[in-house]
Amino acid sequence: MTQALDTELGAAQPSTIELSVVLPCLDEEATVGVCVEKATQRILAMGLSGEVIVVDNGSTDSSAERATAAGARVVSEPRRGYGRALHKGLQSASGQVVVLADCDGAHDFDDMPSLLRPLANGADLVVGSRTKGHVDPGAIPWLHRYLGGPALTHFLNLLHRTRVSDAHCGMRSLRRDALDRMSLRSSGMEFASEMIIEAASLGLVIEEVPVHTARRAGGEPKLRTWRDGWRHLSLIVARAMLREASQQVPPQEHLDADSSSWAPQRLRA
Repeated sequence: MTQALDTELGAAQPSTIELSVVLPCLDEEATVGVCVEKATQRILAMGLSGEVIVVDNGSTDSSAERATAAGARVVSEPRRGYGRALHKGLQSASGQVVVLADCDGAHDFDDMPSLLRPLANGADLVVGSRTKGHVDPGAIPWLHRYLGGPALTHFLNLLHRTRVSDAHCGMRSLRRDALDRMSLRSSGMEFASEMIIEAASLGLVIEEVPVHTARRAGGEPKLRTWRDGWRHLSLIVARAMLREASQQVPPQEHLDADSSSWAPQRLRA
């Protein structure tokens, strides 16, 4: 794995971090320490230089202390929101590649090599697929697994010309240079959709790998079915409308002096 990453991403200097694992965390003291330890063990087993970053998203329990004790670097994002936490974690990450995962016990860190392999072979973003992987009984609510998730994924694929089977799995990986090209703004759960849409709009290579999903073991569920579903849907539609509007803008040389100074900026806002 080290040789593959060196070949594709450039040989790392001794002080360079090859892999950052970013874990958003909100009141998950029962599982965060174990997740940090498993991620660290997997990094070492792959022979990579790495770090585990836990983003404390305003926890009121001992999550931050347990993450630190397990060896993570803890950064704080007091403004609640899955997207805000990931923004903070991604900004803090130093790795050439980044793995995103949850720290509630649902994600299997033994899947990390599978998430990294496509990056070494030229992919820019690798999305975990629960649809193609193994889901333990009761790990995903029926409504999310068989109705909401598939419907939103189908809609995203239809409007943004992507071909993913699971647009909302929180376990994924991406290259640092790809991340630096993205303009990610979402503050909530819709961040997962936005990352795929943004990657597709930039023409980045998106691949999927099957992942194992276990029953969550720590903290209260953060996903709110109707609220978060609506936020996903709103973002999917809004980004499609924005793309269509931008494609209808006349060529720059055909715009008058006044409109040329502001129209593109308004469309990109």
